[in-house]
Amino acid sequence: MELLDLATSAGINISLAILFLVLYSVFRKNPRNAGVYNTRQMLRERRKEVKREPFSLDNLLPSPGWLVRAWNPSEDEILESAGLDAVVFLRIFKFCIRFFAICTLVCCGILIPLNYNDTYIADHPSGKAGEDGTLEKMTILNISEGSSRLWFHLAVLYFISFTAYILLYLEYKNIAMMRQAYLMSASPQPDQFSVLVRGIPTPNEGETYSEKVEKFFIEFHPLHYLSHQMVFHSAELEILLKRFDKSKARVSTLKTIPLDKRKPCRTGFLGLYGPKMDPLEYETQKLEELYGMIRERQANIYNRKEELPAAFVSFKTRWESVVAAQTQQSVNPMLWVTEWAPEPRDVDWNNLKIGYRQLLIRGILAMVTATLITLFTAPVIGSIQLLANVDNLTKYLPEPIVKVLFEIPGVKQVVQGYLPSILVVAVLYGLPLVMYFLAKMMGRVSVSRQERKTAGMVFNLLAVNVFLVGVLGTSIFQILDTYSSDPRSIPRRLAEAIPSKAYFFMTYIMTTGWAGFPLEILQFSVLLLNYSKRLMADRSRPLLSDVWSMQYYRQVPNVLLFILLGLTYSIITPLLLPFLLVYFILGYIVFRNQILHVYEPAYETGGQFWPHVHVRIIASLVFLQICFIGVFTVKGLGTGTFYVIPLPILTLIFNEHCRQRFFPAFRHFNMESTVKKDQADARKGLQEDLWDSIRTAYLHPALRPITMEVTGKPNAESLLPSTSKAV
Repeated sequence: MELLDLATSAGINISLAILFLVLYSVFRKNPRNAGVYNTRQMLRERRKEVKREPFSLDNLLPSPGWLVRAWNPSEDEILESAGLDAVVFLRIFKFCIRFFAICTLVCCGILIPLNYNDTYIADHPSGKAGEDGTLEKMTILNISEGSSRLWFHLAVLYFISFTAYILLYLEYKNIAMMRQAYLMSASPQPDQFSVLVRGIPTPNEGETYSEKVEKFFIEFHPLHYLSHQMVFHSAELEILLKRFDKSKARVSTLKTIPLDKRKPCRTGFLGLYGPKMDPLEYETQKLEELYGMIRERQANIYNRKEELPAAFVSFKTRWESVVAAQTQQSVNPMLWVTEWAPEPRDVDWNNLKIGYRQLLIRGILAMVTATLITLFTAPVIGSIQLLANVDNLTKYLPEPIVKVLFEIPGVKQVVQGYLPSILVVAVLYGLPLVMYFLAKMMGRVSVSRQERKTAGMVFNLLAVNVFLVGVLGTSIFQILDTYSSDPRSIPRRLAEAIPSKAYFFMTYIMTTGWAGFPLEILQFSVLLLNYSKRLMADRSRPLLSDVWSMQYYRQVPNVLLFILLGLTYSIITPLLLPFLLVYFILGYIVFRNQILHVYEPAYETGGQFWPHVHVRIIASLVFLQICFIGVFTVKGLGTGTFYVIPLPILTLIFNEHCRQRFFPAFRHFNMESTVKKDQADARKGLQEDLWDSIRTAYLHPALRPITMEVTGKPNAESLLPSTSKAV
């Protein structure tokens, strides 16, 4: 890839970024877009109507006010507003900014001059000697074999490794302390006192699951057992509840329309026949019918005893819930299986219908399917990679088309510099949703666990299809062409091919980050949805029927992929690091804005994503160190290879220390904290009130009381207070 190709990609992505940011700066000033760009504030103020303001030219001019609005709040304010998960997500970006800023200064300041002033490419005409404008001279590829300059690369490798150890340790320590402080200061919540019980044995004749659960826990937890809530078969009732909610929403909307503007509707099928009625009266009748049907079905569920072998069991103290959640309840480990209960809003009630013994089979099937998707996507991504080199592409296109197409000014630069990255982004865009479906299929009972599992599968997908295929895919075909004539040159040719692929990753970083983050803040699809809903209803209303939450399973794997790219190429191709640093800085600013003003937390796990991130950064660091065992071997620095070997071992020892020192804080809830909080509640006299709220916290959604009252603000009523404990 030539410098002109890279400049073309940068020009396109920077132009798109500026366009998206300018549009956002203008659109966010329009009060009608408040439901898109200021959703959280509107929900908290319970506002639905938009105050009309006089027209002003200032509203059509872009301004940087949103940057100040996103930058000013402190970390404590974000913690109070959005929870610890959001803070940890932003701290991932802060860690990357610190780490890669140090790497950029060292690698670009030391290694690029060393690489550029060597002569390997000029001395090997079969390599890149004829490409005076190429960027390969700035890579380790231009270092001569056996050169003493390679010792500087070894020193930088050690420097990067130990910098990573220090920053990772400090970050893990700080997040673990934040988690402990957050859990200690959080208000009492039902999930702190409850466990999920699965694998309940089949009841005896004349006995129900509910009676069996009560009998078991009264016998083995007699002093602290409080209550339990069973899980039920409720598919038909859930359908009726969805229809009921939609009918309430329609009634709410119709009440805002004056009588003289409501057109009569026919009551037959799809409004095609039947007598005409006032639509409000007709919808109210339907709402009353659904209300009666739902109350009848709710009573029938209890009468028919449609219970499932799963229950939420609550205790009087946190201490007893810790004992129950973290111990084996039965001689048979497959029976009376307990785990921490997710917070009520985090529960996936449909997955509780899955039998406990099915989980292993479902997990295997989901992982096999995810692996097959990853492998079947690889050829598609590899084919797209051919576009990154027009010389490769011309081998597969008719000669007349090649001559006509690439004689057009700028076409070659766009094809090589921009087209491959945007096509890769398009191909991979929908796959995280597929992986999320597979994570649900595994039977995990909380949405947060599903997202963490999805994030792991998506990272594997990106690491294989973007990184490995990008590095090795097209290179292997080129290397196999010369296998018969010069098989001994394969390691050297592979080593030459890897640095050259860094420039595709630079364009990929610009496409997903430089242009992608401004598109994220613009919320273009939500903006269109807001506009279309205003056209179909009252134009003075903002969009408040859809409250969006952060898709961690989509964003976290992307960050992890770029950490892998940054570590791998930090020494091989240091020029990639400034591109990556801009990515993390822009992402940090954009997501601060989104977390503060747009996304409503769907759950709170107390920072459970950090161990997931930490272990994958460690894996990326080990990969970098192993790569340099091969690099120094190919470059003829055998002694340097010997000095690299201890690094992967040291990294694994460091990871094990962090796992033993910090990970238990994310996996368990310690006795010391629980007892102190229980004692504090007892001193304040809060226990009776707590027990009353805990008894109904895990009532099955299909059995919760319903009301026909239409408040006019149904969307605002769905807000839940932030909770504290992770599962």
